[in-house]
Amino acid sequence: MPRFVGQKVYWGPGFFDLVSGEYRLLENAQPAMWPGGGERAHVYAWSPTGDRLVGGFSTGNPNHPTRVTLFGGETGATVASLWEGNRLPPQAAWVGEHAVVVGLSSPEVFDHSGEHVATIALDGANVAAIDAPGNERWLMVLDLNRTISWIDTATWTILDVWSGPWLHAAVSPDGRLIVALEAWGNVHFARMENDKFSFVGSAEIDSNAVALALTDDQIATVGGGEVRWASLTVDSVASVHD
Repeated sequence: MPRFVGQKVYWGPGFFDLVSGEYRLLENAQPAMWPGGGERAHVYAWSPTGDRLVGGFSTGNPNHPTRVTLFGGETGATVASLWEGNRLPPQAAWVGEHAVVVGLSSPEVFDHSGEHVATIALDGANVAAIDAPGNERWLMVLDLNRTISWIDTATWTILDVWSGPWLHAAVSPDGRLIVALEAWGNVHFARMENDKFSFVGSAEIDSNAVALALTDDQIATVGGGEVRWASLTVDSVASVHD
């Protein structure tokens, strides 16, 4: 997901300056290229202030086919090599105010200097999305077609799990609501009560939707070449109004 900070939009291995209209590419954060081959980028994630960027790549090197690197957001200089190994390249990552989470099967947590902090005991198959409310007190991790986990960022332990055929999911900035997307055009709503998922309702949406995002009062979906959004009211039940 892009990060909007002041007059800049952070996206991919660079950022777009809304004042000048220029996109600044961090050269060192791009996939490495060589004659006849090169790396492939699988995920980029920016910190809220744009001071850190994490990138995950498949390297083409059979000795360590996956690398995950932490870069400085201003210059693109390498801060730390977070991971090199034989696991599949992560499809999701998240960078908060103080922590970096790499979406391996059991997500790995690092600080902003690249020091390892914790391993989240998820034992997942394919971590496809990571999100957090504005205060970063919790973390939401989606294991594709299996579960959504609610995680305490003070201890990096799993508080609750919501099972289902989930394609994508998001958490509202206030941390009160999780929305889960099925592959065939339904969204399901759960309130977070005492660190537990409490299912409150479902709604039909565009069947082409492949991803969604939330504010505290709106929901947006992307898919089929379109972006759609609706107003969102969260009371004792969740309801969506076009």
